[in-house]
Amino acid sequence: MTVPLVLVEPLEPGVSIVTLNRPERRNALSIALMRELCEAVQSLAADPRERVLILRGAGPAFCAGLDLQEAADPQLIDSSAEWVKRSLSTIRETSLITICAAHGGAIAGGAGLMAACDLVVAADNLKIGFPEVRRGLVPALVSTVLCGKLRDGDVRELFLLGELISAKRAKKMGLVQHVVTAEQVLAEAERLARTILLGGPESVRQTKRLLNLHANLEADERIEEFIASHLQARRGEEASEGAAAFLDKRPPNWTPSTGTTP
Repeated sequence: MTVPLVLVEPLEPGVSIVTLNRPERRNALSIALMRELCEAVQSLAADPRERVLILRGAGPAFCAGLDLQEAADPQLIDSSAEWVKRSLSTIRETSLITICAAHGGAIAGGAGLMAACDLVVAADNLKIGFPEVRRGLVPALVSTVLCGKLRDGDVRELFLLGELISAKRAKKMGLVQHVVTAEQVLAEAERLARTILLGGPESVRQTKRLLNLHANLEADERIEEFIASHLQARRGEEASEGAAAFLDKRPPNWTPSTGTTP
C-alpha cells in the first residue's frame, strides 16, 4: 500500500491541515511530493467552504529542500524545476489563507515554501537557510518569494552566505511572524486560523488578492528569466559537485573548472 506523500486533515469547518509526509527524508521535495502538494491545495481551494490551510511537515523537520538524489538526475531537471515553480506559486496564489507551522528545519526550497505562506509560526528550534550557493546552485525561484518580502540586505545575507539562521533572527527579518515552543506550534497556527475566520470570507480573499497583486508584479514579469537562471545552475558542473559532496557528506571541491574555493 502506497503511503501518501501529502496528508490532508480537516481541523474544523473552514480550516484544514496539510502535512508533508516524507519524514524519513525530512520531507525533501521530490517531484511526486510537489505534485501531491499542488493537487491538495487546489482541491481545498475549489471548495468554497474552505478558508484557511495550515501547512506543516511530519517527522523531525518541516522540509529539507529539494530531493538532491532526484535533482542529480539530468533527465529530471526540467520537470523538477517546473514543479518547484508550481509549488511556490500554488501556495502563494491560492485564495486560501496559508499558515506555515514550521519546526526543526526549513532549508532551500523548503524555506521557500515556508516563505510563500501568508503567515509563519516557527518553533524556537527552527533553523532556516538558503544554502544553494554551497551546493553549486542559484536560489532563483525562491528569490521570487523572498525579494518582495524582506529587505534587500537581509536577502543578500541569506542567499550569499548560505548560513542557517534561528527562528528569532528570522522573526527580526520579517520572514517569521510568531515564535513559540515546538509543542505550541500547531496550537498557535490554529489560533491564527480561528482569528482569520472572524473576517468576512470574501473580504479576506479579496484582501489577499490585493496584497499579492502589489507583491508579485515584478516577479510575474520576470519568471522566465528566473527559471532560466535556476536551470542553468542545475545543469552546471558546480551543481554536480555540490550534490555529490552533499550526498557523500563531505565539503565540495570547487576546482578551477567549477569555481573558486573560498
